[in-house]
Parts: sequence; C-alpha cells; structure tokens
Amino acid sequence: MSGKQFLYIAAATFITVIIWVSLDIMHSRAEVQVPSEVQSLLEPINPNFDQEAINGL
Repeated sequence: MSGKQFLYIAAATFITVIIWVSLDIMHSRAEVQVPSEVQSLLEPINPNFDQEAINGL
C-alpha cells in the first residue's frame, strides 16, 4: 500500500469517526428529555410529616 492510499484511508476513517461521534452525541441529547407526567412524579416529598398521625399509629 502506498503512502497516498494510506492517507486516503486514514482521512476517510477519521471523517467517519467524527461524524459517528457527533451523531451519537446529538442522539443522546435528544433522548434525555423527561415527559411532564414523569417529571411531576419525580418531585421531592415534603419532609414535614404530621407527627400527630404518626404518634396515633
């Protein structure tokens, strides 16, 4: 294999990897969004419990 062929293969491989990584990052960012129904279920619980109800148990 001559140096010119090696350069073409290396350049094509480099461009392919850059495009692959870029598309993978874009795909990952698009999937991170959480639906609003799930987001409302993920809200933290109020830590102030009714002590009278707990003592009544």
